Amino acid sequence: LCELGEDHENHKVDADHAAMLWDEGGRYGGAVWVRWNTERAELVPLPWCSALDPCNEEACGLFAGHPSGHSWEVIDPTDEAITRVLAEQYPHLFPERREEGGG
Repeated sequence: LCELGEDHENHKVDADHAAMLWDEGGRYGGAVWVRWNTERAELVPLPWCSALDPCNEEACGLFAGHPSGHSWEVIDPTDEAITRVLAEQYPHLFPERREEGGG
C-alpha cells in the first residue's frame, strides 16, 4: 500500500506511489523505498524527511521531498477502518479512542 495517503498523486504531476521496504540503519539513503506508477516500479534509496511533528517532536516517517503531508498528517483509511472495528469490539484495548470520543 502507498504510504503517501489518498489523492497525493493529484497534487503533483510526478507524484509516484511509495512504500518503505527497509531502513538502511543510518547509512546514506535513510531507507529503501519502492516507487511506482502505472508504467514502472523501482527501488530507490531515499533520505528521511527532516521535519518534526510540532506536537511531540517525532520525526516524519516519509522520505525527503515527499509530495503528501508529513506522516502524522497522512491517514490510512484501511487502517482507520480496522482500528474502528477493533475499538468497538475491544474498547479496553483502545483507551485513547474513548478519550478522543471515538470507539
